[in-house]
Amino acid sequence: MKFEELTPEDVTEISQIYWNKDLSWDTRMKELSKFLNKSERTVCKWLAKLGITESSVQESPQLTKARDRKFNKKKKRFIITWAQNDTPAHEEFISNIEKYAEYINADIHVIAGRYKNPTSVFSDKNYETWSERIETYLDANRHEVHKHMWIMSDIKIQPTSVDPMTGLQGMTGVNSCVFGSPRVHLETIPVLEGNLPKMMMTTGACTVSNYTDSKSGKKGEFHHTLGFVVIEIKDSNTFFARQVTATDDGNFTDLYNHVSYDEDSECSKVYKVTSIAVAVLGDLHYGQHDPRVISKTLDLFKKLAPDNVILHDVFDGLSINHHEINDPFMQYRRELDGSNSLRKEVDAMLTGLEDFKGYNVSIVRSNHDDFLDRWLKSTDWRKASTLKNSLEYMEYSAILLRGVAPNGVIPYLINQKFPEFKTLGRSDSLVVNGWELAQHGDVGSNGSRGSLLQFRKLNTKIIVGHYHSPGRRDGALAVGTSTKLRVNYNVGPSGWLQSHVIIHHDGKAQHINFIKGEFTTLA
Repeated sequence: MKFEELTPEDVTEISQIYWNKDLSWDTRMKELSKFLNKSERTVCKWLAKLGITESSVQESPQLTKARDRKFNKKKKRFIITWAQNDTPAHEEFISNIEKYAEYINADIHVIAGRYKNPTSVFSDKNYETWSERIETYLDANRHEVHKHMWIMSDIKIQPTSVDPMTGLQGMTGVNSCVFGSPRVHLETIPVLEGNLPKMMMTTGACTVSNYTDSKSGKKGEFHHTLGFVVIEIKDSNTFFARQVTATDDGNFTDLYNHVSYDEDSECSKVYKVTSIAVAVLGDLHYGQHDPRVISKTLDLFKKLAPDNVILHDVFDGLSINHHEINDPFMQYRRELDGSNSLRKEVDAMLTGLEDFKGYNVSIVRSNHDDFLDRWLKSTDWRKASTLKNSLEYMEYSAILLRGVAPNGVIPYLINQKFPEFKTLGRSDSLVVNGWELAQHGDVGSNGSRGSLLQFRKLNTKIIVGHYHSPGRRDGALAVGTSTKLRVNYNVGPSGWLQSHVIIHHDGKAQHINFIKGEFTTLA
């Protein structure tokens, strides 16, 4: 092939390979050499002739202005989203954001995202532009909006990146941060005791989908999500942050408020919300639970009545923990403070569950429930470190012998007191509003160890527990914990965060993240 023989289709393919920043420079050069059947030296000459080089893109005047963007220090709330260059804004979504920002008195920041799409029908300039609709809010600067929270608008993440925050964990030290991306991800980073939990979030987009016709482009298009992050400043020591995602028409719900665009009046309106489809609580571990979180959760239910309540790890198993059974010094301490009483722990769990009577409760089979069954199967009660649990050993063993507890002893005991509660088995499915809710998260495919990355590969949206560190990878979410942030076994750096997930009636889910026992400044 000679340079003069290149067709417009060839030039398009060359551009797509060159601008695919998901690939390394060496990989792109090898692919271009293979496509053109030329040496890398010749490829570079042809690229220069075609004007396909980094230097061929001029600095955008909009981007220059966005680099100097300041945040409004008088504001206590911020809305952060992401916009792709040379791409129209989602008009209804932007209108809704503006209305919501007015309603909650928030400062809007639209992170200027960059993506080279040579096949885009929206680009006709030699430099990048952003929709005039969002130009006022365009941001390419870095902002310390709170001493524990940063907006990282100066970091440009490739929108087709599978894991957009990879390698960025250390950029803000122990402080939480928000990055711009059309994907919605959440990660908590371990910190030492005494520091606030560190959250890393991506925003979602406010522009329409506009990707190349390639594998990475199609994957980016599939995961493109309309969304934003809300940051609330309570005081000099406390902030709150959560992600909000919108439906395809640009309407969204954030906690108590639903914002939608009215076609007849051609304007956005805010409506109060009084119910939600589902509340998935962070792992409970009664006996290790944080009463402040439980109290605030019940207050939330008074404002947002849930149609379904999903509970994980309601039993802790501290009294019979197999990890401590051979530690005589720990067993001595347990004997002194009475925490090795199984009866006391089970009673505390059943008492705690009284708070959820009257709700449509489903309890997910969890690994800490297994502690009791494991203890019954592996312990000789006559040789146990204490005999105070002997009667319970006999009673619970009889339950297994009679075969009346197919899902385990803990679910059986719960149903004896709360027959209206659904106690799920390991292989059960519970789908509500398109979300799979019956998996705890400890067991993955084919009995392997579960992880959020593994659950992301499932063919359904899913919410799990188990990790005590909330997370989000596109359509796979994990709740955090409802326990105290420090218990006897999470020593050293910890990424635990008290966090629930709620699912709104429009099918969109959001994390409710607690800081010092609270999660919002909104009334």
